[in-house]
Amino acid sequence: MNYSYIIIEDQKECLEHLQNELKNYPEFICLGIASSVNDGIVLTLTQKPNIIFLDVELNDGIGFEILRETNSYFNEPPFVIVISEFEKYAKKAINYDMLFYLDKPINSVKLTIAINKFKKRISELKNHISIKDKTAHWLVKHESILYIQSDGSYCNIHRLNDKKITVTKPMKEIENLLPKTFLRCHKSYIVNINYIEKMNTTLKIIMLHAKTGVFEITEKSKMRLDEIFTIKDTILEIPIGEVYLEKVKHTLLTSKNL
Repeated sequence: MNYSYIIIEDQKECLEHLQNELKNYPEFICLGIASSVNDGIVLTLTQKPNIIFLDVELNDGIGFEILRETNSYFNEPPFVIVISEFEKYAKKAINYDMLFYLDKPINSVKLTIAINKFKKRISELKNHISIKDKTAHWLVKHESILYIQSDGSYCNIHRLNDKKITVTKPMKEIENLLPKTFLRCHKSYIVNINYIEKMNTTLKIIMLHAKTGVFEITEKSKMRLDEIFTIKDTILEIPIGEVYLEKVKHTLLTSKNL
């Protein structure tokens, strides 16, 4: 999936450095560059990007002015990654609900964190993930995923209908696409919290329990629907890795009554 961005920056060296770093993310497409508040307002409203990389101090004003002037025109305003060499703007960035604050000069590791945070937030706004295997692009609804299992260089996405999708993506990359209703409980497992029935911290296991309505109607069938309708119980035990145990306990015992 491709994402769009614009850069609002008036320092040539910083601009070039950011552009070079963003070449490592080919799925991110640049829609334009502005170096002033006024040009930034026009660029934001005409291009409607997914992300704005925003310098705070511009030649003709403060970058936050662009957000004040444009946010009311969006049902879902662009995510903003602030770039600045002045720490005094960090608190103000939080007040504007910025996605991430990048210090100058831009650090490649922190940029990667910002990009992944954006992908996760985008995923949380949707009800599905888009993922590709050897045959096609799949749009998999979050609610249909029971758990995800790593298998070497592959990941198997197990769904409620007993079908799975196998993709050549690392577990961490898939984890970054998922909303907070999914929990990494083991180096090889991510589970859908909505299907957790119980956990045993002594045995270090999570019990998943899902009910699936399964029925089939054919032209030759003479049976009534209620006679052929069956409810299938899916019960699975998923291990909890030692290094994930405290995180699992904190997440489940504070957000879900088990």
